[in-house]
Amino acid sequence: MSRVSRPASEGLVPRPASTLTPRERQVLDGIKEGYSNRMVGRSLGISERTVKVHLHSIFIKLGAASRTEAVIEGIRSGCISLH
Repeated sequence: MSRVSRPASEGLVPRPASTLTPRERQVLDGIKEGYSNRMVGRSLGISERTVKVHLHSIFIKLGAASRTEAVIEGIRSGCISLH
C-alpha cells in the first residue's frame, strides 16, 4: 500500500482571525518576532506549555500547519501587523 504525500495544511479550514483571543494574538506576535516558545512564555508571564496550547489553537483557527504559516495568515488577515 503506497502513501500519497499531501501538504500538511491540506484539509485545514481557516477561520476568521477575529476569533483569535487577545492572548493568542500576543503569542502569535512573539512567534512573528522569532521568539521560541520559552521566550514567548517568559515575555508574557506564562508557561511554555501554555504557549504550546495557544499555538495549537492558533493553528486550528488560522488553518496553519506551522509557525511560519500561522504568522503569514495572521498578517494576511490583519490579526497581527508586520511591524
